[in-house]
Amino acid sequence: MSPPLAGLRVVVTRAEHQAEGLAEALRRAGAAVELLPLLEVVPPVDPRPLERAAAEVSSYDWLVFTSANAVEAFLPLAGAPPTDLKIAVVGPATAQALRDRGIEPHLTARKSEAEGLAADLAPRVAGKRVLLPQAADARPALLEGLRAAGAEAVAVVAYDKQLPPEAAKRAAELFDSSPLGWVTFTSPRIARHFAELFGARWERRRRELRAVSIGPVTTAELRRQGVEAVVEAARPGDEEMVAAVVGAGEGT
Repeated sequence: MSPPLAGLRVVVTRAEHQAEGLAEALRRAGAAVELLPLLEVVPPVDPRPLERAAAEVSSYDWLVFTSANAVEAFLPLAGAPPTDLKIAVVGPATAQALRDRGIEPHLTARKSEAEGLAADLAPRVAGKRVLLPQAADARPALLEGLRAAGAEAVAVVAYDKQLPPEAAKRAAELFDSSPLGWVTFTSPRIARHFAELFGARWERRRRELRAVSIGPVTTAELRRQGVEAVVEAARPGDEEMVAAVVGAGEGT
């Protein structure tokens, strides 16, 4: 019996250092995987606020991470967190990034998005100091939600993101002589970068795209970019994204 995605080309657009899990899950389902990294994680323009926050981490009650990238950017500066510091994460991938460093999160959001994390933390953070190391383009929903719950919440830029310089050349290799087909999207920034690659051709080319989205925030950005053919993972995760493609009836 053939695997469900036998021979189907799927382009994975995650940052290079984070792409292998999703790529391998797709290969196990039979897909022909191509890589097109559309994010490159870079240090913040001004690293001093992050360095200060790391040095003062013991003055906080909660440390909140919304991505594995934030974990990787912050913890090397902060060292081992104080034993009385509680740590919350947005989802399983971020939790795993902590566990890889020998740290077990105290809370993982039941709904893996900023609003879900804010809702789960709200009953616990009134009057508490909360530190949020996050991306330069992070949405304000979590910060605002924590402050509305009575927390003294402080956000600090832990990292920024840019389009890798070789992305345009790689996109031309993949798409200049073939339809866009199935492409994975794991963040709103990746969705924007993908559309920007095509410039004036996007209005025509977007109709060829079959997008698989990691969750509702990314789906909303794809819709803003005019993409109509979107399937969304039931929850954020590599296997769930594969299941979304399989569920769309794309196997042979």
